[in-house]
Amino acid sequence: MIYVGHSFRALHRNGAALGCAAAVCLMVSIGGCATVSEETLVLPSAEAASSFDAGADRAPTPKTLYAMARIFAAQGRDAESQFVLERVLVIDPSFMPAYCDLAELHMRYGQVDQAVRVLKVGLDISPRDPVLLNNLGMCCFFNHDWPGASEHLTEAVAISPYNTRYRTNLGLALGMMGRYEESLALYEQVVAPGKAQYNLALICEARGDADGAARARAKARELGYVPDEAPSRPQQSDK
Repeated sequence: MIYVGHSFRALHRNGAALGCAAAVCLMVSIGGCATVSEETLVLPSAEAASSFDAGADRAPTPKTLYAMARIFAAQGRDAESQFVLERVLVIDPSFMPAYCDLAELHMRYGQVDQAVRVLKVGLDISPRDPVLLNNLGMCCFFNHDWPGASEHLTEAVAISPYNTRYRTNLGLALGMMGRYEESLALYEQVVAPGKAQYNLALICEARGDADGAARARAKARELGYVPDEAPSRPQQSDK
């Protein structure tokens, strides 16, 4: 998801990505997220710890613990969720969904560096995981590191070429680097030509390129896409 004001969730099990990067590069910040210290997220509650003590003789599986972590996250109990996700990775370092959710948790609090470290640990184990690569690219967006985002997203697209989210994210990264033709070509693979031009116009505006934005908007109108009816950010395919 790359929708303005939404936290990004990457569910590795179904291939969802951290989200399209428009909210990141055009809106610059994570809307509504307060930054907290790492200590705030580290200590589990007595309830969470006791749940492990009670089942200590049952050897919970990573899937069971992961489900518990997601319940805690849904309840806004982030400290407990982090505690459980980290336990999952102690038990099974190859359990990729936990890396995605743990990175998301850090990103929700603006802790980009911690999220990057988590994703890189996962990629050390599974270097060709396109979800982790895409998510790492999204972290680069938060740091305005367009070349870094492009590098990771290019890898994700190469591994999973039919994933439209990865392609639109890459198109946005290339656009923010001023590589407009490549950006437009990727958008045109996912949305109608008029919408692709309008997305390019928004990217140009984000870069302060007024002339480029005007040309793209004019082209979008020629192709029948009326800006007044368009959304206020680059679009991502729903495919």
